[in-house]
Amino acid sequence: MNNRLHESVFLELQKGILKGEYPPGSRFPAERDLAQQYNVSRSTIREAMGKLAKSGLVETRPQSGTYVGEYQTGASLDLLIEIMQKGGEVDSDILLSLMETRSVIELHAAREALKNLAPEDISCLKKIIADEKSSVKNPELMAECDYELHQFIMQKSGNFIIQLIFNSFKPVYRFYTGFFFSMPGAIKKTIQQHEAFVRFAESKNMNAAVEILEEALDYGKNRVIEALGIRHERRKIRLVAGI
Repeated sequence: MNNRLHESVFLELQKGILKGEYPPGSRFPAERDLAQQYNVSRSTIREAMGKLAKSGLVETRPQSGTYVGEYQTGASLDLLIEIMQKGGEVDSDILLSLMETRSVIELHAAREALKNLAPEDISCLKKIIADEKSSVKNPELMAECDYELHQFIMQKSGNFIIQLIFNSFKPVYRFYTGFFFSMPGAIKKTIQQHEAFVRFAESKNMNAAVEILEEALDYGKNRVIEALGIRHERRKIRLVAGI
């Protein structure tokens, strides 16, 4: 069986569900109809449907058929991982929710990390900032440095689950940071905020360090929201892993 074929069908069906083309609780099209629609075999459709069921997007009811699941209340992290790792179109509401969730998680992680940062950890953060300063004319490299700094904070929190969740955000994170750092003044402002964060961390001023980190996260989120017009219209953002 062509694995790419059933994966492609799965992604198209997943996209349709998340976009609301198939509302939660509604009956899903029959296998034969989907096979005709996508010009594939019914076995390919079954493979795609199996992945949808595993993600909590559909459920089969005996002697009744397949229905769109109540994924907003019943889906697991498997769905998040599928959305993030496969790329494709993501609704702006999902993008905004991810940015807000990331802020909550990272601020908690920072408070935990700051309790135990050793001198060598401060040195690592300073090295990352030095790399950022060498990347002022390269938004893509700056985005890599930025990810490294935030990932370091997550790791130093000591919370393995937080680290896994943050890792799963990487494709969307790299998309919007790459976009963000192409904006005028964004790189310079971010480096200043990162320097202040490390300075406060080194002086054991935890509250000030968390405050400047929150400022940096809000600054990035708000500029992206403004540039994409998310508050004024629903937009679809194409995520490509590794951008």
